[in-house]
Formats: sequence, structure tokens, C-alpha cells
Amino acid sequence: MRAVILIIAVLTPWGAQAAVELWDQYLSLSGFASVSATKSDNSVPLYFHRGIEDEWCYDCDTTVGLQLDSRFNDHWRASAQVVKRPRDNFSNPQFEWGYLSWQGEQTEIRAGRLRMPLFLASDYYYVGNAYPWARPPVDLYDTLLGITAFNGIDLIFEMSLSDELEMAVHPYYGGHNHETVDVGVAKLRVETDVQTGLNLRLNTPELLFNFSYLHTEFTLDGVEDRMDIFTIGGRYEGELWEFWAEFEKDNIQHGGYLGIVMNLDLWRPYLMVARNWERLESVSYIGGVRYDLQPNLSVNLEVQLADALGDTAGQFILPPKLVGESTQAELVTLMLSYNF
Repeated sequence: MRAVILIIAVLTPWGAQAAVELWDQYLSLSGFASVSATKSDNSVPLYFHRGIEDEWCYDCDTTVGLQLDSRFNDHWRASAQVVKRPRDNFSNPQFEWGYLSWQGEQTEIRAGRLRMPLFLASDYYYVGNAYPWARPPVDLYDTLLGITAFNGIDLIFEMSLSDELEMAVHPYYGGHNHETVDVGVAKLRVETDVQTGLNLRLNTPELLFNFSYLHTEFTLDGVEDRMDIFTIGGRYEGELWEFWAEFEKDNIQHGGYLGIVMNLDLWRPYLMVARNWERLESVSYIGGVRYDLQPNLSVNLEVQLADALGDTAGQFILPPKLVGESTQAELVTLMLSYNF
């Protein structure tokens, strides 16, 4: 936590939201960081990538990312991003993306390591200052064990359907992705052979609709399997009110959330409810407020009630009933987020 606070303290005086130009318009640096103080009232850890327990934790949400972007000419560019995710050590960050891109007037083709375009906030999942809440809805966004990237190629085709309506069509294909995922009670080896899908976005100045399909073939701890994932979501951003909603369905699980935000200048109070069905049964109720200290520096105070339903683990790393604990947890979080 001290390392993140030091990074934010050093960078904040720049007061800039834009990337730092390292070499004219050819090379730029941007970054982001989040740090929190968080505590649950349940001894069973909550969220397998964060492990929030009944003692104050100052490193459960720590995220730091740096991104380099290079533009060679009007058509060719490259981008690379390294992220210390909440589950990583500073000595072992994740190479989140790195690709070469060709851009035309309406088309972009990218090859390398890319972000999977499943959800509304997939592109900025780790950038805490980019969304209203302290965390994106973990109940939904950790559907793929927290795996957010793939190795392959994609194409983004953008078109204007009217003066205010734009559409982006985004097919992608990849595979040969290998990750070890720590789920708290075990470490799972995931080897992905195929990751292919299609993302479709429609947006106006106030509305954004997101539709995604992903087919993946993988081996989990030596057992071959496949999965089809469908997601749909929307966001409305008005002058005073903001509404978010997403739903996901796959072969063994489905979930969703609804969120509402009130924009009061620098203050943004919000409410959210998230729900999971099938393999995991859980519900989360979240209320909080965000305050913008600067356009690129914000603080969130958030309270959450997480409930594991039935005999499932819900969002805990194991079913609380197995160790005689309550199936509910009250979680409080104070989060500081920054980006440049």
C-alpha cells in the first residue's frame, strides 16, 4: 500500500489526465493506480482474487498499471500494458496486453496479446477512476476466473448509422493462453486452445449498448472442456442520473447487476445490486459515494452486504457453512484511485 500511495503522491502534482509525451507524438506513457482499506465481518475470505477477511486489509485491492503507446505513422501503432493486479505481487506483474495495430478510416486490425471485449468496462477493468464504484461488479466480471486477455488477432470496424448513432463490430480469434489461477483453496492451471467471439456496440451521446459472444475451448487441471458465453449490457449517462446494467449467461452459470448513480458535481452517490444463479448462488447489495478530488483522482466510501445463498460458496472462497460461519458478510471499503 505504501508503494501505491508514494506513486500517487509523486504523480498527482502533474494534474494531468492525458498521457505523458515521451517523444513528441511518437511515444507516450499513461498509468493508473488504486489502493484501499477494506474489511469484512466474516472470517471466510470474500472474492478469491482479493481475499477480504475480518481484519483490515490494505493490499487486497492494490492495482498499479503502466501503458506505453507508440504511433509510427498515420496507420501503424503499438501498445503495451503491464498491470500489478490485486492478486499479483509487485515483483510479478501481469503483461496484460501488447499488440501491433494498423488503422484505416473505419477499420483497425490488431495482433498480439489483447483484452477480451466481454463487458461494458472490459477495456478499463483495472482503471479504478474510470467507473463510479470502488470495484467493478466482481460477481459478474470474474466469470472467467478473472482471465481478461487472450493471444490472437482482432478487427474493429466502426460505422455511423445516423447523426447520433454509431456501431462498432469487433470479431476476434485467439488461443494458446496459459494461466495459473489462485482461487484461495487451490491453484488451477488453465490452458486455453481456442478463444473466439464477436462483440457489437451501439452508442449515442448518452447511451451505450454492448452485446458479446465468446466460445472457448480449454483444459482445466488436465480436464478438457468448452464454454459458450453470452453477455448483454447497457449504460445511460444523463446530466444528473447514470444507469448501468449487464447480464451474462454461460453453460454452468449466469449473473447480472443493476446500478444507479447520481451526479452531483464532485459527489456521486450510487447503489448497486448483483446476483448469481446456478453453480454459485449469491446476491450483493452495494451502496457508496465517490468524491472527485481532482478530475483524475477520486476516493470511494462503500458498504456492501454479500450473501451466499443455499449451500453454495457464493462469492466466498468456500461455503461459509462448512466452517460454521454466517452466509452473509458486511464489507466496508475506502478506495483511492488515480490515473494519468
